Amino acid sequence: MTARLDLDSTIARYATAAFDDDTPVLDAGLESLSLLRLAVEVAADDDAEIDATRMAGVRTIGELKQWLATIGVHAEGSPA
Repeated sequence: MTARLDLDSTIARYATAAFDDDTPVLDAGLESLSLLRLAVEVAADDDAEIDATRMAGVRTIGELKQWLATIGVHAEGSPA
């Protein structure tokens, strides 16, 4: 994926409740399948590795954004 991605908008498509960076992932309505789908969507390429152990450790939306950045996403505010 070459276009820069707005993570808040992308996460909002999967979330079932309002959120900010301090919101627990579960409170935003994101479960493991949602997180996996989100990761696949924002991965830089089809060969990006998704670390399920690290995904399971994500507790807040802010941590989710950091984790997504590590799988090669080109997001606003993240390293390109």
